[in-house]
Amino acid sequence: MKNPANTTAEYTVTVTVAKSPAVVFQHIINDVSRFWPEEFEGSSSNLFDEFTFRSGDSHYSKNKVIEWIAEKKVVWLVTESLRKPDNFDWTGTKMIFELTPDGNNTLLAFTYDGIIRNDEYERLQQVCDLVIKERLYRFIMEGRRI
Repeated sequence: MKNPANTTAEYTVTVTVAKSPAVVFQHIINDVSRFWPEEFEGSSSNLFDEFTFRSGDSHYSKNKVIEWIAEKKVVWLVTESLRKPDNFDWTGTKMIFELTPDGNNTLLAFTYDGIIRNDEYERLQQVCDLVIKERLYRFIMEGRRI
């Protein structure tokens, strides 16, 4: 049964990175634990790999790599999820990374496509912008975590 407090949403954030698609792709698939803000366990380097994100006992999601096109695209599917404080479940959501060559740069587009709470679209934008424009971008360009 669908929770009436939830809705579906799609949000895309883009950033231009002064690195090749090959370099950007390798960071996305191999360095998740270095740019994603939650604890990471598992592997996201190959098609059908599974991994989890966790923030203590309050937030959990299990994910699976369902699409993997070298240097072009990676899609994660949330297969289990729970945010305990409000029992929010975003299972079925996709997180899509798409890379497009742009001269000597790479245009990285990240899309969150899935379930959010009705009152959290602005929060979704803030989190996606932080993870991609700040954390991932800085990690790729400077090789360090924020």
